Amino acid sequence: MPERVPDRFVWAMEVMRIAPTDRVLEVGCGHGIAAALVCERLDGGRLLALDRSATMTETAGRRNRRSVEAGVAELRTTTLAAAELEAASFDVVFAVNVSLFWTPPADGLAVVSRALAPGGRLYVFHQGPVPQKDEQVVEAATALLTGAGWTVHETLRADTAPVGSVCVVAGR
Repeated sequence: MPERVPDRFVWAMEVMRIAPTDRVLEVGCGHGIAAALVCERLDGGRLLALDRSATMTETAGRRNRRSVEAGVAELRTTTLAAAELEAASFDVVFAVNVSLFWTPPADGLAVVSRALAPGGRLYVFHQGPVPQKDEQVVEAATALLTGAGWTVHETLRADTAPVGSVCVVAGR
């Protein structure tokens, strides 16, 4: 029986509309579920998935072994601040339930700002245990992003997940 993909990841893929040739950075890849969904959409593009936990990148690596072997995906155990990303090397940067995008200080935003190509987008997704937490995250992420010089293009809310999901979409 195939593994059920959580609604928040399905919705994230719908929101981001990953193009086949996109260069994608996932911050906080966890078990590699979103990474697998991204790789399914890539043809000529690539994914770099980061997580500070070696346990998580090992798990994600097992889940995405074929994509890694094919050169479509790379997984790194590192923090965003230490990742040493090339300038303008990603079209899409996203994170699901990663607090560094709504909790000061905004250190990671400088790294993403440098790595994001002109016209690229940052997607900050959250699915909390209660809807009030989602709204708090939207407010905090918006304040952190705009305070760091980002433009928030839109805030999206999904009604498909049991609790709901939110996404703040920003660019430079």
